[in-house]
Parts: sequence; C-alpha cells; structure tokens
Amino acid sequence: MGKYKGKNQRVMKRDFKQSRPDKWSEKSRSQPERSEYNNELFVEYYKKQGVVPEGQWDEFMEVLKTPLPTTFRINGTGKFATDLRDKLESDFLSNFNKDPIMVAGETLQPPRPLPWYSNKLAWHMSFSRGQLRKLPILAEIHELLKRENEAGSITRQEAVSMVPPLFLGVEPHHRILDMCAAPGSKTAQILEMLHAGTMMPTGIVVANDADAQRCNLLAHQTKRMCSPALIVTNHDATMYPIVTDHTAKESILFDRILCDVPCSGDGTIRKAPDIWRRWTPGNGNGLHPLQLRIALHACQMLKVGGRLVYSTCTFNPVEDEAVVAEVLRMTGSAMQLLDLSDHLPGLSRLPGLKKWYARDKIQYYSNWEEASQNGPHKLTKSMFPDAESDKLPLERCMRILPHHSDTGGFFIAVFEKVAKYPQPVPKQEAAAAGTKRPRPQEPEPVIASNFNGTAQTAEASAEAPAVAVAADAAAMTDPADTAALAAAVAANQRADAVLHNGTSEAAEPGIKLETSSTSGRQENSITAAVVASSVITADGMAPGVVDAGEGPAAKRAKHTDVAEADGSTVPVATSSAPLAPTPVPTPAAAGPSDAQDDKTGPPQWGVRGGGGRNRGVGGRFKGLDPVVPVTDPEILSSISDFYGIAKDFPLWDQIITRSLEAGRPKRLYFVSSGVKHLLQNDDREALKVTMTGLKVFERQELKDGEQMCRYRIVQDGLPLLLPYVTRQVLQPTVQEFLNLVEGRSLYVPEEARAVPAGMGTAAAAAAAGDSAPVVMDGASVANDVATDQEVKLEAEDQSNEANAAGDGAEPAGAEPQKPRHTPEDSHTLEQIRNLKHGCCVVMLREGEAASLGLDTSKQTEDALSVHAPLAVAAWKGKGSINILVSKGMT
Repeated sequence: MGKYKGKNQRVMKRDFKQSRPDKWSEKSRSQPERSEYNNELFVEYYKKQGVVPEGQWDEFMEVLKTPLPTTFRINGTGKFATDLRDKLESDFLSNFNKDPIMVAGETLQPPRPLPWYSNKLAWHMSFSRGQLRKLPILAEIHELLKRENEAGSITRQEAVSMVPPLFLGVEPHHRILDMCAAPGSKTAQILEMLHAGTMMPTGIVVANDADAQRCNLLAHQTKRMCSPALIVTNHDATMYPIVTDHTAKESILFDRILCDVPCSGDGTIRKAPDIWRRWTPGNGNGLHPLQLRIALHACQMLKVGGRLVYSTCTFNPVEDEAVVAEVLRMTGSAMQLLDLSDHLPGLSRLPGLKKWYARDKIQYYSNWEEASQNGPHKLTKSMFPDAESDKLPLERCMRILPHHSDTGGFFIAVFEKVAKYPQPVPKQEAAAAGTKRPRPQEPEPVIASNFNGTAQTAEASAEAPAVAVAADAAAMTDPADTAALAAAVAANQRADAVLHNGTSEAAEPGIKLETSSTSGRQENSITAAVVASSVITADGMAPGVVDAGEGPAAKRAKHTDVAEADGSTVPVATSSAPLAPTPVPTPAAAGPSDAQDDKTGPPQWGVRGGGGRNRGVGGRFKGLDPVVPVTDPEILSSISDFYGIAKDFPLWDQIITRSLEAGRPKRLYFVSSGVKHLLQNDDREALKVTMTGLKVFERQELKDGEQMCRYRIVQDGLPLLLPYVTRQVLQPTVQEFLNLVEGRSLYVPEEARAVPAGMGTAAAAAAAGDSAPVVMDGASVANDVATDQEVKLEAEDQSNEANAAGDGAEPAGAEPQKPRHTPEDSHTLEQIRNLKHGCCVVMLREGEAASLGLDTSKQTEDALSVHAPLAVAAWKGKGSINILVSKGMT
C-alpha cells in the first residue's frame, strides 16, 4: 500500500471523518470562469480557415462567451398548436408589451418568435437563471414550459437544432430514418411532420442510435408524441442493416434520411463551456472517417428521388465541407447537392467553403500531396480539397454562426439521390478515406446437431438420418433409450417435412404442427406437447423439448413425454440446452382476417427479440423486450365487443405486446401498417428493436365478479382509438366534465345505478342493498366502490390510477373530505345507466364544447395523438365514475 501523503488526499475511510459541506458554491462548480473562455489554438485554427467573415471575429468570440438563450417550439401544426400559441401570447407574453421590465438594473429582452419558423410556433427567450428566480412572471413562464414539455405540448430545443428536419420535406407517406437520433428532439419534430395529415400516416420514422443507454433517452423523449409509426433501434450507423421486401423482391429503402452525425461539437460551446479547455483540431480529424462512413452508408439506403440531410454542430470544415465533397466524389453523379438558399428566408446563414486546411499536431496543410510528404500522421486524403472539389457546388452548404441570430453553431448540407448507387466503395478509396466497405447481408445458415453434439448443415443432416440412428443406437444398451432415440428422430423428420416442404403431411394423426420462420429459425408447436427439435440456430441457441403441461422440475429432466396419437406417451431424449417456456401462439391463430400465402407474400409475423437463457421461444438480441403479435381471438373479441370497435380499425392485424406471456399479456400496443410491414419482412431479425408501438390497452384484474373485458383503454392510446369507439362513451355537460377532471370522480346517484351485466351474484346483491357512499377526495375512493369490485390497475402510475379505480380506503386520521360532485343532467344520468361496469370514455358534448371554442370531433386535426380532442379514460363503478389519468396529466 502506498504511503499516505497528506491530509488533502482523501483515500481511506478515516479521511472522511470531517465531511465536506453539502452545499453549492461558486468555487466548487466545475464549469470554467468567463475569464477562462479562451483557447489560443481554437482562435488560430478558425481564423486560418476563414469560417467567420472579415470584420466579425470580435463579435463572434463575444457571443460564444455568453449563455445560450432558451428556445422552445410548440408541437404540431393543427388548431391545438395555434390555440396554445395564442394563450401563451395573451396570458404570459403580453406583460412584455407594456413598459420595459427591469431586473437588477438590466432591461429584459421580451420573448420573440423565431422569424424563420412558420406560424410563430417557435420562440426565443434570453432570460438568465438568476432573472427567472427574481421575477414572478418569469417564474410562471418557466413552470409553464416545464409542465407543457412533460405533457408533450411543447419541446425545449436549441434553435439551430430545429433547422435540419425542416429541410427534409417530410410527407405522411414517407419512410424516414434518423441515423443518429438521440436525444430525440429532431425525431419528435419529424414525427410531427409525418402526422401532418388528418389520417394515420402510412410512412414510418425509424430512430436509431449506437448507444443503448441513449436509446432509452430517445424512447423517453419520443414517447410523449404518442405515435404508433415509430421504431427505435440500436445499431452502429455505419453498418445499419437493410431489410428486403419479400413481396416486391427488393430492398426496403428510405425516402428521407437525417444524418446528424457525431462531431467535435464546438458549435455547442455556449451551453457546454468546458469545450474551451479540451478543444483541439485532432477531435475533428478523428471523427472525420466515422462521419464519412455514416454518410456513404446513408446514400446506399436512400431511394432514388429521396433526400438526405447531413448536419453537424461544429464549425470545422474537415467535418463539414470535406465530408460533403468526398460523398459527392465517391458517389459520382448519383448524389446531387441541393440549393435551398431560398428556403426559410428568415434564417441567417453563410455559404459553404471552397478552400480549407487540415492540421495535425505540427502544422497546417492545404492539400494531400503536401501532407503525404511529411511522414506518418492521422490525416487522410478525403480531408483535403482538390481540383475536383473546386468544381463541386459546395457553396450550397449552409453554416450558421452564433452571432448572426443569437444561436448555436450548425452546418447543414442537403443531398438528393438522382440515380442508383449499388456499387460498393472501392478498396483503395476506402483505405484512403479511412472507410470500410459494408459487408453484404448474407442469409444465416441453419445448422443441425446430431445426438453426439457435433454440428452439421441441415442438408447433410437430412441426407443421412439412418447413419445417425445406427451410430447412436449402437452405443445404447437400454431398450428404453433406443426407443426414445427413435421417437426423437421421427419427430425431427416430421418437423423437417414441414420446414422444407411447407406441409404437415409427414405428421402423424393427432399431432398438429405449426411453423413460423423467425431469424432463420423454425418453431414448432404441437397440440399436446411442444417438440423442439435439435436444431441449433445461427445465434447459437439450441431449444430443448418442453412439455407444455409440466412444471420447472420436469423441464429440467433428461427425458420428456410426447403424446402419441393413441393417447400414450413416449419419453424423448433432449439436449442439455436450457428448455423453453410455454410457447407463444403463432400468428396463424389470428382472428377473422385472411392470412397471406407465405410463398407469395411476406413471411408470417412471428415473435422477435426476447431471446436468451431459458427463453427459447424468443428471437434474437437477448435482453430486449420481445415484439409479439397478439392474435388470441378471445382477447381481441372481448375488446371489440365491449368498446364497439369499428370494423375499419385494424385490431386483428396490428396489435402487439412486449412480453412473452402471449396468453395473458399485460399491455397491448398498436403499430401502424408501415411499422408492421417493416418488422414482418425483417424475418431474419436484422433490426435490433428497442421500442415500438403505442400503448392502447392495459390488463386489469377484478377481485370479484365476472369480467366482460379484461382490458381498459390507456390515456396515451385514447386519441388513436377515439374515432373507432362506439360503446362505453359518456358525454356529460361542460360543468360535469370539469367537476370530474378537478375532483377526479363523480358520484353516481341511486336512480342512475343499474346492475351491470357481467357482475357476480355477490356484487349484484351488494348493489341492490347499497347504502350511501362514504365521500372522499380524488386521491381516495368511496367505500361503496371498494365493496363492489376492486380494480388492480397495473400501469406505470399504478398508485394514482388504482385509487381512482376503487382500490383503497380512507386513511386513519384523515381530514374530512368535501362531497364529490353528482351529475344532475337527465341525459347524463341516462348515459351512465346504460354504461357497463368497467372502463369508459368521457368527452364533452359537441354543442356545448363548440360554444366554448373547444374541439369535440373524434378525428384529430393533425393526426398527432397528443393533440387529440378533449377526452379522458375513466372507470365506471356501481357507485362512482373515476378518471384513469394521473394528476400530472390533468
């Protein structure tokens, strides 16, 4: 152990007897002082590059040393967005239209809309944190922004970060890929554009990031948009997989691709001042090859006629113009640089550079010939301009400088693909540019294993079954073991007949085989038992033989009984691999929709993800939540009948769950037709999906009585379902609706109580002799609901929703609560009487809401769920109606 070297070196436990004060101070902050906002190499480098126009350098540096202003945008484009903008202007920002406001001797600059963002839906505020704490009106604005940002109505986003999606030209039918999407503000902006129409978009947004933790942040950010047309994936952007459309026999390419690539980030220096201390030219030099590989791979995944936006948050031309020039050189005439200087006329920008320098640790170089003569260094040919780049229209690139509009720094280039680009990157050019050619996506081989543990191809296994039987039988002395081996081989042969011939003719009577191909793997489910043949998949998984009716102890046994046609059982030898749980029903069991022929259409939509130890029925990428199509007729029929779901809603085709408990899924998610098409064609599971689908239903458990429907509507999915729900809808008066939202419950009077269909005998008897309820506030529930049927709500906000649904009692010593509101309108009481016990939808009446300027039509104006008409999910008990929305959402 090293010698202790003084009291200031806190290493061992005794060093911490005198703890440090737990409070913040100016001296303890990690950010550098304003006097430290300087870097001589930074100044020298960008003066040499000529990035800043002559005469503007001092202003440029002065603005870089000031804090970045707060900017936000109002989500969406419909009436909801304009109403929120008008309310913001009238209630909060109107105070700045009067006399100037002074804080600590400084005059506050009033908030202003960004001049280049349409309809004044993006705003700029230059308030410091100290000013926000000192002035009440500013504190109110700050709280409003936090609340609306959490609700999904606005997004706090840097102004220049809003620009790249505006150049994509997104339309509702487009398939869009955001290759480096985290943290997700641009992805949310793209989703708004995709949902700009009045109908559900047929296009999709695929948001990708290489870091799994950042994917979680990305999912959290985009979850607020409540879109079923989103897929979040976790891949290296330089090797993003390309999926094949099995019907069209071609690759599934993208209409729009955003490449907001990783960069040195000196354009964000106003919000990350520590960049001053650690900035060097080597940061950009090291990232240049990665940026180039991402951009080139994006060109391959783009459709002809599609648009690619390349962007960085750096001023460095090695990361900006050098990448753009190399992309144009390597793709030939397939990619063109678009001139969008007339787009967004209020946006201040500079044209791209034609000449720039690259620098190593020693000196600057103007061309590759000069740099290559000075020995080894970390520079590549693609970093330099040349005679060919002089002819390229690099002036069509756009660079945004902070001092022009009080923003951060950004670089944007917009490409259009005008011809096919199938050719791979040549080896010589790839080596010079520091790139690697992407590997072709070859089908994964299916490997079979014989009983000796050696692996062989499926073809070889099919050719010599008798040899394997003879060899293994010769080694066995027990007749029972020999019979078990023969039965196992017969089961394998029956499975092979199904897998290779697409028919179950080889199966014995009484045994039903259902197959589905997922990730080069075939899963067989047998009526009486599940026989997982000894087939090792490409990812190394070897499913065992599982009896669907046996427990864990039986699953660990070396032999498993398989039912024969006459009802007898035969023990089958299994491998020592982990055994699979009860299998998920195959998509063939889906409801009334007609299944497509696998030979002419896309593959069957089976289980993907969720693989790993003891999860043999899952797909690839162990550790990820699986994507499992929900096809149980009992579940879907009960939902359709209870809520009166219209026939044009694709309930039977586009509902998934993220759990392998397919027989009793906890949550049900809806995916758009575009998402289903992509996942269905990705039968090899090339895409590592971390999140997809909009949660629409959630399972509930009632402790007493029968249930007509075990699933309630989730508030996130209500706007999507609202146009298709024809039953269980309550439309009270405006005042009754407000009473429900504010008090979180309504008391149902005796004359409006009807014995709900489906209630148990005990519950019906309790309803007949029910006394007046014990009245409580919105956080608790009346005792009459507790004596009826208590709902176990398994949602993320379980405590709030469970209390609202009737699971709880008044705490001891609680203060007397105000009486709950009781509806008195005769039409409202009649509607309540006709409601069945369970989940319902409460929304305003059209006539009364229209007089208040509120939208009550079931169809959202901009097809974005977060901007849906005013409606809430509620629970109708025999004595009360309680909303199923957390307090934060109301």
